[in-house]
Amino acid sequence: MSTPKGKQIPGFIEPDQWQNFLDGFSKRNQGRATRLEVIGELGGQEEEEYLPLVGVSLDPKGTAARSVEIMLAGEGPADDRHVEHTIRNVQKIAPLVGITGVEDGLGFEDQEGAKTLLIFEQLLELPEASA
Repeated sequence: MSTPKGKQIPGFIEPDQWQNFLDGFSKRNQGRATRLEVIGELGGQEEEEYLPLVGVSLDPKGTAARSVEIMLAGEGPADDRHVEHTIRNVQKIAPLVGITGVEDGLGFEDQEGAKTLLIFEQLLELPEASA
């Protein structure tokens, strides 16, 4: 799985650990600004940018088994933006870890080889106005 520049994949998560890993990942990173990219036959396409993470969940059984849903939403009632992105037939899940060892996102690969990258964005701070 190719990764964004400066990101490393420490290893894939074993399928029997997906549920626990995604639950913990969601709790640790809820509210962080994201970028969602899908890389498939048509190349890379950005789905959204800067929406906060609500959570990532796994459907382990039934007709949607091995499907992952990524939920992103705006902050508060004044920001009604939201994205729900489903990845069907997930085959691989890997954490993206930056140079400093901090979680920078997740990479997913489906049965057809398409890749989805959920990447955490750093929001730039505005400098304080000088008096």
